[in-house]
Amino acid sequence: MHFLTLHDDVRDVLTTHEVYSSVDNFALEGGAKTADLPAAPITMLDPPDHTALRARLRRWFAPAVIRKQEPRVRDIVTDVLDAWQPGQRAEIYHDLARQVPTRVVYAFLGLPEEDWDRLHQWADAIDDVVPIVPIDMPEFVALCRYLGEQFAAQAAAPATGDGVLDGLAHPADGQPPLTPAEAVIHAFQLIVAATDTTASLITNLLHELLADRSHWERLLADRSLIPTAIEESLRHDAPLQYVLRTATQEREISGCPVKPGDRLAASLQSANWDDRAWGADAADYSLDRPAGQATPMAFGYGIHTCLGAPLARLQSRVVLEQLLERFPELRLAPGYRREPAPGLVMVRRPARLDVVL
Repeated sequence: MHFLTLHDDVRDVLTTHEVYSSVDNFALEGGAKTADLPAAPITMLDPPDHTALRARLRRWFAPAVIRKQEPRVRDIVTDVLDAWQPGQRAEIYHDLARQVPTRVVYAFLGLPEEDWDRLHQWADAIDDVVPIVPIDMPEFVALCRYLGEQFAAQAAAPATGDGVLDGLAHPADGQPPLTPAEAVIHAFQLIVAATDTTASLITNLLHELLADRSHWERLLADRSLIPTAIEESLRHDAPLQYVLRTATQEREISGCPVKPGDRLAASLQSANWDDRAWGADAADYSLDRPAGQATPMAFGYGIHTCLGAPLARLQSRVVLEQLLERFPELRLAPGYRREPAPGLVMVRRPARLDVVL
């Protein structure tokens, strides 16, 4: 296994897909491969299959579509925060950061609200073992079966135009609908991303702002810094730590020979801290970081840049806006110490984030 840490090396590997393949780039317990899954997730495909599938999925993540989600996102965040009162203690990760993205993605998919609680239970169990998901895990099997039933029901009914599953069952571009297996695996991947990556982004962002509360104070005084705060958190404390590739040709990376079949772990976090790309203060969280220093890679890079990144950014912005408005005195709880979440391999976040509202 080659572990890449330099910004330029990581960028080059992620943009040279004809040399570094994404096929079978996530582990499944027992050595399962792509062929053992209901269908290949988009993250485990190379062109031309990846190109064709991404073109079909991309319409659901177009800027205009994401903008239309904002009222629903605001309603969900409001509903969660309505249970909180100024001055009380709260725990950000489980009580806010996990709650918002899961509800948003279930609504985004068009899943009935009465099913959200059991979906949350399944997703929680799967999140505890990602990326090594046993394909016979009861929660994985139950979630895939449920998604298949939902897709079949929507495919059998007239198109409503509401929700990703409906759109996959009734494509508006004249192409045939996805197969049930394809729809299931893509919906599953979207749910896992919501309960894992987006929740970690929100938690890491708030930890950045409260660990040095001068950052929070600056946002209270100037809301225009909110996008900068989010992007700098993505750079400085990226939820997704690395991605995997497999070499298909001989190459040399920073003087190290790479042979066909070699596995590579491209560290997004190390690339985002490379002082050759970001300057001498790369290890610092800064709301004054100049734009255009380098390319942040928190959501990957190249053809596999995360489709859901705009939705994750939207949720983070709405959460931050409402917390600043409703709980300006928000601070870390007395005695709080950040402890890493146990068992996580690819994702970085604290196990919990205790605050006083």
